[in-house]
Amino acid sequence: MARLDPQLLSTWAIVARMGSINGAANALNLTQPAVSNQLKRLHDWVGEPLYRRHGRGITPTPLGKQLLHLALQLDAVLQDVEALRSDIGGLMRGSLLLAASQTNAEFLLLPAIARFQKLYPAITVRLHSGNSGEARRRVDVADLVFVEDAALAAKDAGLVAKPLIETDIHLLLTADHPLNQRARHEPVRLAELGSEPVAWREPGSGTRERVEAAFREAGLEPEIRYEFSGSAAVREAVRWGLGVGFVSALAATPPDLCSRTLAPPIIQELSVIYQKPLSRPGEEFLTVLGEVVRESTLAGGGKCR
Repeated sequence: MARLDPQLLSTWAIVARMGSINGAANALNLTQPAVSNQLKRLHDWVGEPLYRRHGRGITPTPLGKQLLHLALQLDAVLQDVEALRSDIGGLMRGSLLLAASQTNAEFLLLPAIARFQKLYPAITVRLHSGNSGEARRRVDVADLVFVEDAALAAKDAGLVAKPLIETDIHLLLTADHPLNQRARHEPVRLAELGSEPVAWREPGSGTRERVEAAFREAGLEPEIRYEFSGSAAVREAVRWGLGVGFVSALAATPPDLCSRTLAPPIIQELSVIYQKPLSRPGEEFLTVLGEVVRESTLAGGGKCR
């Protein structure tokens, strides 16, 4: 048996509720023969009469009433589908999964998420933060992935990589450290750090990757004595005298620590990578993020106190 055309049920619902084929034809902007033809097709498919005629119009049979009940349910489902499409078009509902390095998450994404949620409160935003390596591994499941170096990800076919902002990496140290006993404008040269103990971020950190590359370019091989997971742990290690650390210039310097610029500077690019096609929530989030980046006063370094 051929599958039932849902439009026949919708037409029957209007006829049954109006009690008139003529009235239904006017409501549907169809001719009476066209409506009668649809009713005949529905009758032939069901195999039983749907209505009885009388002087004022038609009266549904018991079977016709059952079909009317089902037709009304179908109409409700179709209305829900239309509403869902409208909601998606208007970004009223949905979800957005972000994966990000800690630097991106802490200094760029949180203010952007706050603004995005005010604009689209019914969209659920989930943020998974780790290091850049961990973020890259989520590129198959996350809508947007934020890392320190998009060049590594751009090598993968099918991925889009876009830079967000360039900043530099600063040296973090205690106020009484010998390397801090100089004019504030005078940077610390990489050559001065060759034998300096360093509180390194864990492998996979975008900040660590950039610093190690800078050391190699300078012909230096720094000793890796300490490794810590996360920038907060690095700050604590520096505070306890385990060595100097490297942090983004976007980070606010704790009042009991100091940050110094480096020479040559170590430039860090914060970027986003994603797969095509990007969802509407993803597109809108990038728009909001772009506004936040442009409006932000990205002052780095901080002052010693």
